[in-house]
Amino acid sequence: MPGMEPALPLEETPLLTDAVEPYEEPDEPSPLIKYLDEGNIVDELSDNGGTAQKIISLYDEALASMQPWLKKYKKALSLAKLQPTANGKDIEHKTFPFEGASLTMMPFILEAALDFNSRAAPEIAWSNEIAHAKVYGENTKEKEDRAKRVADYTNAQLIDGIPSWRSDQDKGLMILPIIGTFYKRSFFCYEEQGLDSDLLLADQVIFNHAYATFEEAPDRFRVETYTRNQVIGYIRGSQKWDLSEDELEEDAEELEFIHAETWIDLDDDGLKEPYIATIYRDSEKIVCLYPRYDDDTVHMNDEGEIVKVVPVDSLTQYRFIPDPEGGPMGLGWGILLGPMFESINTNVRQLIDAGTLSITSANSGLISKQLTSARGNAVKSGPVEIVMGQLTPIETNGSGPLRDGIVQLPFAGPNTVLFQLMEYLVSSARSMTNATVNAEAQPGEAASLYLARLQQALKVPNAIVMRVYDCCKQELQKMALLNYRHFDDEKYNKVLDTQTTVSMEKDFNPDDFDIRMVADPSQGSDIERVQRAQVVFEMAKDPQQPGQVLNYRKAVIDVLKAMKTTGIEELAPEPDPNAKDPMQEMILAQQMAAMEMQKRDQDLRAQEIQFKGMKLQLEQQRSAMQAAREMSELGLSADKQEAEITRLYTQSLKDLVDMGMAYEQAVQSAAQIEDQFIDSKNNPANLLNGETEYNYNPLTSTMTKRGL
Repeated sequence: MPGMEPALPLEETPLLTDAVEPYEEPDEPSPLIKYLDEGNIVDELSDNGGTAQKIISLYDEALASMQPWLKKYKKALSLAKLQPTANGKDIEHKTFPFEGASLTMMPFILEAALDFNSRAAPEIAWSNEIAHAKVYGENTKEKEDRAKRVADYTNAQLIDGIPSWRSDQDKGLMILPIIGTFYKRSFFCYEEQGLDSDLLLADQVIFNHAYATFEEAPDRFRVETYTRNQVIGYIRGSQKWDLSEDELEEDAEELEFIHAETWIDLDDDGLKEPYIATIYRDSEKIVCLYPRYDDDTVHMNDEGEIVKVVPVDSLTQYRFIPDPEGGPMGLGWGILLGPMFESINTNVRQLIDAGTLSITSANSGLISKQLTSARGNAVKSGPVEIVMGQLTPIETNGSGPLRDGIVQLPFAGPNTVLFQLMEYLVSSARSMTNATVNAEAQPGEAASLYLARLQQALKVPNAIVMRVYDCCKQELQKMALLNYRHFDDEKYNKVLDTQTTVSMEKDFNPDDFDIRMVADPSQGSDIERVQRAQVVFEMAKDPQQPGQVLNYRKAVIDVLKAMKTTGIEELAPEPDPNAKDPMQEMILAQQMAAMEMQKRDQDLRAQEIQFKGMKLQLEQQRSAMQAAREMSELGLSADKQEAEITRLYTQSLKDLVDMGMAYEQAVQSAAQIEDQFIDSKNNPANLLNGETEYNYNPLTSTMTKRGL
């Protein structure tokens, strides 16, 4: 782009946060180094007027490139301020569709801005621990102490050292979701001998929007307004502005100056260097010029030639949502959803106006003058001006009943379809801005499941907050480099109240530490952090967790921190290494009780098994005794049977002999009877068992049933 080429290609122009090679003093030092201690070096310019005109031309070109964005910016501001506009002008009174029509504007964009501010400001603006230092490399006690000193001093600067920093940050976080961009300027104030910071709105920093990012733009401009007395003080004071008091307008109470962060080849070596130039546009001359580099950002080769000069950047751009078209400005809801909010406001006004017309239509219309006056009957032609809320008399022919001489304005009232459309637009806007995200826990829902639902609902706002954290980190890094370059060991040790003297320059050395925000933006909102800490706490207090992996005391402290509880050190003091931890004692007692219960259960089960064995043994012994008894009873029965058989045999033999049968024949007959009797079903055992009774007939040698 003509007239805007930086001294270095854009991809080779490092940011303040980029690592730079340390400056090595050459045999012949560069004349640039001497400019660092000379104050205002405007006298070194060989062509003040020509250089000033070039810078003014760059400013005008940059301002022209911003016009399309500035139109959107102004509309977004009007929406945020609830100020109706038309053709770029504020509207204080409406005459269409009738006199005093509605100017209502819905505050949904403010609702979204308040929602974002409530999420981000407590952590990024109002916390007592905004920054902490991360030390790279091996983690040692010395490095941890150094990181703590850096963090403590930085937080002291943000809270007390720069009184306006927190209020400016809070204001910026309120503006950011509306506009999408704001700037913070970090600089060292030589008058106060300390760091200072300014909040700059998105339209106060001018740069060419043809560049893809703000960091790539080589020239940046700010328009500052000073009173006449202030300018005279700068002319007569230590800054020694190159401006005659006669050049100032006598009647002008406020004078405009352009502050330009630009590139000028002051030493005429063909390589431009970064400077801050203050230009009085009325006289088109540079009145003040300061280097925008430091002694360790000028790089030279072995021949003593300057290779590159890295600018010391003081501006940090905060962005809300990146431009989908790749533009250098962040986009807020006022720019992204401006047309939607305008449609909502239009619908609301139409509905209100429709309601107003519906109410007043009954009292509005035309009435014949014949009903109000008896004079004349001429008909008057031409337009009739109707006033809402009253009947307008007109001249008509003839006369008649009152109802025939009155015409009321017909009106149906607000349109339900229009109302439904407005509700849809409002729902869409709120869904987009996440102004109504409120994931409530369900009764009986597991804490981990609720946490997962809550995290899912907050993904979009958390992603935006993470981008803001990254911007704030860049600002803190600029402040850390300023502390490194303008160190004050006496003040540093006084603030920290250390027992031993420490070096501020060494502590803030940017080579091996990084300034970061203390809060983790990925942890989300307060309710999300509390819920996460609660889940970990429930896991930590579980006595059944293997080997007590989770630290119970740390889990308790995290819950207290998430709930923003004060006096945590008193509530959860460091445990005495020689004292027994009550919680560990309780957990150990619970474990011992569980082990004792387990042992008791095992003993009961063993006793139960032993009892079952004894019972089985008793059953077996009982069965054996029963079998023995039955066997004994069977043996006795057999003996009785045998005795009965013997008796019957003897009786049969006796009866045979008594009947005169020879003894030998009687023995033989008795034996036959015995065999027949034993082998037949008429065995006397049946008789002994009580089933039947038999009579023996010795004549026939047979047994017959009794009673037959």
